[in-house]
Amino acid sequence: MKTTDHVTELADALEKAILKGKYQAGDALPSERELSARWGVSRSVVREALGRLTSLGLIRSRHGSGTRVEPASCRQVELGYQRLISRSDFDMAHLVQIRLPLETEIAARAAEKRTEQHLRALEETQLVLGDSRRNLKAHVAADLRFHATLAEATGNPLFLVVLEPIQRLLIESRRRTLGQFGSEVAYEHHGRILRAVAAGDAAAAAEAMRRHLEANYEHLRSTRPT
Repeated sequence: MKTTDHVTELADALEKAILKGKYQAGDALPSERELSARWGVSRSVVREALGRLTSLGLIRSRHGSGTRVEPASCRQVELGYQRLISRSDFDMAHLVQIRLPLETEIAARAAEKRTEQHLRALEETQLVLGDSRRNLKAHVAADLRFHATLAEATGNPLFLVVLEPIQRLLIESRRRTLGQFGSEVAYEHHGRILRAVAAGDAAAAAEAMRRHLEANYEHLRSTRPT
């Protein structure tokens, strides 16, 4: 069997073991020596297989503590988005087209599933956005938390998995729009969404989110990167 086949076989086996929970986040994998002996392959094969898992964000080697399983992360999805956005032919409208159906559905589901704790968390972000004394960094963070909290409120963990990398990529655009138009616009739009979510009105929450995202895109188009 070719060396590359050994690498793939070992990498696939370890990935399945991690995904099935044999190795939990924070657990140490067997040492290179142990894996080499167990699988009857060279240490170089083991290192290459572990390198593949590292590139997938599944494991990380730490000096003095061996190779350990990483917590679940959206990092690889985010990197994929980042590569696409860096392309010269990328249009921000592409991302808006994804956000509209995603976040309107999130708002609707949040209205149906939210708890009092979620409402309090949303209200806390409003306190920050509504305070003109807070700086731009605080307003951007509050904006991000508002949308993330709505995703959490749906009760569907996949919404947050999909939304989180998009959120990270939009930090710079939020700096631009909040910096130019102030936090008052976001505060007003978020307020409409929050009232609909608090009332349990899924249709109104989705409509308020749609208007918010469309207005945000128009603001972004009128600003220029600093």
